[in-house]
Amino acid sequence: MAMTQELAHHIKHELTINGLSNAFFNGLIAWLLIKDKGLLDWWGDHSFAVDILATAFILPFIVTLIVIPMQRRKARLGKVAAFHPDPSRIVENWIIRLPDNLMLNATLFGLAGMLLIAPLILMGIYLAGVDSFTALQYSLFKGLWTGMMASILVAPMILVGLRKTP
Repeated sequence: MAMTQELAHHIKHELTINGLSNAFFNGLIAWLLIKDKGLLDWWGDHSFAVDILATAFILPFIVTLIVIPMQRRKARLGKVAAFHPDPSRIVENWIIRLPDNLMLNATLFGLAGMLLIAPLILMGIYLAGVDSFTALQYSLFKGLWTGMMASILVAPMILVGLRKTP
């Protein structure tokens, strides 16, 4: 069964809201926490690498704990139709394989952020030749990458929450 237009619209709406709100709040929180810290370096007391790795796990972990139950509730109340994954489609087959356990899903999405997304971000920083960030630069950068990560990962979270299990 193909994804309906209604579901595609719902996912686009949710990922836009999730991406923008995470970009804003993560950038703001970063600014408030580091505005007086000086330069952030790769490693040490004020490390952006450690922050990226930690955030890449914590953010999807927390977002999963919010999004999946919210989507299950919307499906239960009939606000959004349940999603019937098609095992012949690669992404939907992956969605089928994710567990029904919320904490396990949160852990898996957190690990995906930390083991897949964070290394790509760190590699991009390295390849760009960036050695340090000012507080403002890092706050803006963190807002952008957390917003993008939240947008990317929220779609499969929504599908897991709406997934009709046998």
